[in-house]
Amino acid sequence: MKDNESDSIHIGFQSNLRKEVISVGRHSLIYVVGQALSRAVGFFMIPVYTRFIAPTNYGAMELIEIMTAAAAIIISLGVAESMSRFYYAEKDQIKRNQVVSTVIIGFGIIGLPIVLLFISISGLVSSIVLEEGQYRYYLQIAMTASWFGMLCEVGYSYLRMLYKAKIFVTLTTIQLVIALSLNIYFVVFMKLNILGIFYSTLITEGGIGVFLSIMILRRVGFSVSISTLRHLISFGLPLVPTRIGMMLGFVSNRFFLRWLASPDPAFALAQVGLFSLGHKFGVIINRFVTVPFNSFWGPRRLELILEELKDSKETVARVCTYATLLTVYLALLLSSGIESLIEIMADPSYRGAHQVVPFVALAYVALGLETHFITGILYKKKTIWSTYISLLSLGVILAWNYLFVPRYGLLGAATSNLAGFAVRGTLIYVVSQRLYPIPFELGRMAMMFITAIILYFISQTFSFSSSYLTFIARTGLVALFPFVLLLFGFYHEGEVEFAGQVLKNGRKTAETFFLQLRRAK
Repeated sequence: MKDNESDSIHIGFQSNLRKEVISVGRHSLIYVVGQALSRAVGFFMIPVYTRFIAPTNYGAMELIEIMTAAAAIIISLGVAESMSRFYYAEKDQIKRNQVVSTVIIGFGIIGLPIVLLFISISGLVSSIVLEEGQYRYYLQIAMTASWFGMLCEVGYSYLRMLYKAKIFVTLTTIQLVIALSLNIYFVVFMKLNILGIFYSTLITEGGIGVFLSIMILRRVGFSVSISTLRHLISFGLPLVPTRIGMMLGFVSNRFFLRWLASPDPAFALAQVGLFSLGHKFGVIINRFVTVPFNSFWGPRRLELILEELKDSKETVARVCTYATLLTVYLALLLSSGIESLIEIMADPSYRGAHQVVPFVALAYVALGLETHFITGILYKKKTIWSTYISLLSLGVILAWNYLFVPRYGLLGAATSNLAGFAVRGTLIYVVSQRLYPIPFELGRMAMMFITAIILYFISQTFSFSSSYLTFIARTGLVALFPFVLLLFGFYHEGEVEFAGQVLKNGRKTAETFFLQLRRAK
């Protein structure tokens, strides 16, 4: 009798899990289009950037964007995480609308003096970091755009919470088209160099941010709760050091390259430019998988846990395994063929950028894992732990950069991210599991990592005179990764069959889509 009950429970879990995976997959694919497009301007512009912008200016642009990103984190005060957490905690729709209205109006007002402060000190910051007075105005334009960027973040977060995927994709596609058009106009035709890129960002994010704010406020109404605002700030404020720590973990290596790679500022900025190009490829893991996936799964995961749905912990754990498998697979494909890809896409002056990509890609895989591991900390509202861990991991990264960048240059800078985020992810996992244990499948994830590393090193033994042929050979080998895992007994019962059904249904959907497209023509 107990065996029958156990089988029934197992079948019920498998059924619920499959429904959840299909839902996550369907929504994530939509957000892949929307979220990836909204952030893919830099990637699509690589052929233009590397031909119209010298590595020195490219490096300067990267440092300005880093400083602006840090300012944006302070301006936003963890608004995206706090809004979703408090929105789902309210059961009454009027209260939920008040949360959203409070976020837009309250955080918008709070952010203005912070932006003005950063603009006022931009000259000092520019002279310290870049040693060039001409970049002060560039930094001021970028800082102004960061306030509108915060409005965009709030607006897109709201659309994700309501699962308004079509509107999300429409707006992000419009944002991409406008940004690409303005970038090409300002850089190629107006010859404004990197200043044109900052103008493009200001115009694009300003227009989208204002439009989203007006649209949402008309829907939810104008209602500000001071007590709700205090709770939002108290929840989100501890996340600011966390996010800054995460960002500094990824970007501090650029500053160490700038100051320690060479006493010649021009050469040092060129090294930053090479690193930045490599990072543009490595960040694909985050832009095209982790961020789109968590656009749906982040709110949905908290919704499952907060509503205490049956098998919610097991579902969160299994989805973590599947998401990690996808990011590892993409990181493997990208890392194996990146040398040839950069030779094909970029100007010869950017050669050497490929060596940082595998380490950056792995760091973003680790970041993807952390978004699952941190569930317990968010559920228990113990975000202060994330701050402590961020500071510790940041110390590891800074020490690593200080020790190895002067000696190993680009490789020392690239490996610092991986070292620090390995420490960070481990500590997040330990603390979160103590607060709210979730049965993550660490053994299966270790198997996929080891298999991927072995395949990567084998792929690098392939080398031909043609960059295209080398690219095809290396990526062709590592594309077998899922089948190699099958030989090692990685998959649970029913997973292979389920994956086959998903692929089959996906193929049918694609065939139907293209058939309708041909008929429309």
